Amino acid sequence: MTERTLFEDRLVKIDRRLARLDARYVEWNWELAEQQKELVDSGMDYWRALSIVQAQREESIKSGNCPVDFDALNALLDELCAIYLEADRRQRTAIRSLFDDKRSALKHLHAYIGRTARLLESSRGRKWLRLGLAAASIADRRVDWRDLLVCLGDLYLAARRVRMRPSSDFQAVAKLSNPVGLGGERSTRDLLADFHKSAYLRSIRRKAKNRRKGRA
Repeated sequence: MTERTLFEDRLVKIDRRLARLDARYVEWNWELAEQQKELVDSGMDYWRALSIVQAQREESIKSGNCPVDFDALNALLDELCAIYLEADRRQRTAIRSLFDDKRSALKHLHAYIGRTARLLESSRGRKWLRLGLAAASIADRRVDWRDLLVCLGDLYLAARRVRMRPSSDFQAVAKLSNPVGLGGERSTRDLLADFHKSAYLRSIRRKAKNRRKGRA
């Protein structure tokens, strides 16, 4: 069996697992939407209903009492992102394509980046920086890019807090990313390569510095 065949076989197995997790995620999102609709239909303000359902969602995740196995999903993304970092261009394109029909799993990539930022800071392990960046590259700006900026900012600042210089990692993963922007927008490659000099990063670093001064 060739290396290419081994990769394709492994990707098929990952895709099946990802599809099952995504399907359950979609079902749960539908259930939450129905709960919100029932609250609104009973006369509750839309935003109040949304807030209640979101709080219930977060509590379910925090307690581990939710129908989506997030431990399994995150472990699968750990595996997939590690593969992505070692893959060639064609293989990386195939990995990004896995999420074309898995919208809930695609959106979860942003939450996954947040998880890697927390693990990076607690473990000081550089692998979490790279895995988080791989997830951003896989997401390829297909979910709200403003949310992605927040996730990348959290990841960058987490690295700086443990005295890492993350710019080189951002630029390394940028080279693995899609060079073509979606709908005429800026590409993921450019976003990652230039993140260290972005206005957004300057803004959040300034705010973080001011908070530190305020606590001094």
